[in-house]
Formats: sequence, C-alpha cells, structure tokens
Amino acid sequence: MSHMLSRLDLVFCVDLTSSMTSFIAQARAHVRRILEALTSVPDLDLCVALAGYRDHGFPEELEVHPFTRDVSAFSRALDTAKVFSHASNTDAAEAVFAGLDAAARLPWREGAFKVVVLVGDAPPHACGGDGGHAPDRFKEKDPSGWDLDGLTNHLEAQGIFLHALAMVPSIHPHYDAALERAFRRLSISTGGTYQSARGPDAALAIVETLVHRTSVEFAFDRRVHGAIEALALTARGSPVLRESLAKQLGSTEVAVSGALMRLRQRRLLPAGGE
Repeated sequence: MSHMLSRLDLVFCVDLTSSMTSFIAQARAHVRRILEALTSVPDLDLCVALAGYRDHGFPEELEVHPFTRDVSAFSRALDTAKVFSHASNTDAAEAVFAGLDAAARLPWREGAFKVVVLVGDAPPHACGGDGGHAPDRFKEKDPSGWDLDGLTNHLEAQGIFLHALAMVPSIHPHYDAALERAFRRLSISTGGTYQSARGPDAALAIVETLVHRTSVEFAFDRRVHGAIEALALTARGSPVLRESLAKQLGSTEVAVSGALMRLRQRRLLPAGGE
C-alpha cells in the first residue's frame, strides 16, 4: 500500500490541430517545464501519457501514447506528434471532449494521484463557439456524446484533477471567451487550476500546484495514512479522529481533513478511517 502513496499518473491532453502551429513550441516548452519540476520531486513514482486530439471527421481524430515511466520517450512522442487539420475542419471548435474522454479511459494505476493537464487554443463543441467567421459545426451537441457538465462530473467522479492551460489570444480571438469559460469550468470544478498562456510563465501556477501536491501533500498524506494504520480499527471511527491526528502530527485539523479527502479520493483511506 505504501508504494501507491507515491504514485502520480499524469496525462497531457493537447490540441494537435493546425491552429496550434504557432503555439506548439510554446506548449511543448510548458509541458517540459512541468515534467522537469516533477522529476525533481524525491520518491515520486511518475507515469506520463499523451492524449492528443484534433477534430471530428479527421482520419486521426486522436493520437494517444500510453503511460510510461520513460519521460524521454514521452518527450519524443510529444515532439513527433503531428499538428494538422483535415479539410472538413472549417470551424474553430475542436474535439476537446473526445481527447479528455480518451485520457479518462487510459489504464490509471490503482491508488495513483490522477492528473490531466489540458492544453489548447479552441473551445470544445457545443460550448458557445458561435458567430464569427468559423462558427461551431456542432453547436447543439458534441459528437462524442459529452457535454461540459457531464464530462466535468465524470472526471470528478473518476478522481481526476484537471489543470487547464488556454493558449490565448488564439488565431480565432472571437472564440477565446468560450474557450476560457470551458477550460476554467473543467479545471476549477475538478479541483485543478486554470491559467491563460499570455506570457512565458503561463505554466508556472500549474507547476507550483503540482509540485506542492506531489511533495508537501504526498509526504503529509503518508504520515496521516501511517498514523491511521497504527490505530486499532475501533479507534479509527472516533469522532475526534481529526483532532487527535492533528495533535499527534503537530498539524491542524484542516490539514488532516485535506489529507483524508485525498486518501479517500485515491481509495487509499485505511479501513474504518471515516
């Protein structure tokens, strides 16, 4: 069980359509910055995957590379991922939901802290990308079957934290407001962070959040887990469990409650802990 507490499964869900051509080098640099920060975290068992998406009607709507511990291999896959658009792609909206669905379907490891980093420059279909010169072809319903609320709830139920990085201003600025609304909703509602790529430090907030969670919080979660396991089963259901754990660990009840929530979300909470 203790080895599961160090697991971080991270999926980069990246827009690979032609509109990203001017952003792709910047996007890759942001991804590398996040990976470099995480690989410096001690005792972290990191697996990383890519779920690239384009748009509906493409012969290659998705480009998925499965989880690997080999960060160099992942970087090569990201560098060689094709950025292109099909002739049928006449609107600004993209198959964001299909990409996120593919990410959620990957074989996440048991007990892993599950994270998706979404990087794109266009809104999902059926999320308000109307009007302008490239209106949404599927403004009523995304062909994937997902809508914004449904997919957000699905990711949350799967215990996946989504961090979103919107590459704005995009080449279709008329749709940037819809893009930012959707990306912010997906991220904030799942417990992640939202950032717009308006400067060279766009990924910094995501980096800081992930490094904090996988260093400070992971270490504290291990301490809380160990303290609960050391208790008799009957004592784990005590109404003053949080208070006693906080005193034992020299922490606060708020911090202990956060650890319990994370352990429960990862299905790592020892029996009787709640």
